[in-house]
Amino acid sequence: MDESDEVVLIAEVMALPGKRDELLRAFDALIAKALAEPGVSAFRLHEDRHRPGHFTLYERYHNQSSVESHFATEHFGAISKAIAELSEDGEPKITYYRVLSG
Repeated sequence: MDESDEVVLIAEVMALPGKRDELLRAFDALIAKALAEPGVSAFRLHEDRHRPGHFTLYERYHNQSSVESHFATEHFGAISKAIAELSEDGEPKITYYRVLSG
């Protein structure tokens, strides 16, 4: 695998008031399934220490094709639905990055 082909996504979501735990459960259901995908090298969930319910997901894929394969999975559909129902904006703020160093 050529590191220059790797894609990193940072997805940020803010849970609706009172929906933090429910959204966290939805992320928990997603993570193991995402890590089992052959094109995924990292999938880590973080929560802002000062803003409970503000989640950041660090995702690292072998290439753009792996990202597209992930977006086509049933578990991606499930988290998309959960985010639509349980987050302030109804969708994550996603930023795409290119890997420059190991």
